Amino acid sequence: MILYTVLPLEDVYDGLEEEIPPTTHVVRNGVLMEVEMCGDFEAKVVRVISSNPNDYLAADNQPGSILRMP
Repeated sequence: MILYTVLPLEDVYDGLEEEIPPTTHVVRNGVLMEVEMCGDFEAKVVRVISSNPNDYLAADNQPGSILRMP
């Protein structure tokens, strides 16, 4: 792959070394989501995996929101 850019290589590769936290899939209220565990009983929504557009509009499903896990 060739990347043509006017940016310095330091800016292009910035953050490449950072480790991506592990994620898991959960079903909550019938919606499949990818979440990142924040603690024993909390998870942060990374993305919603659904074919229903209304699932993306729900405030509880938005990426970055914190879910309480039972």
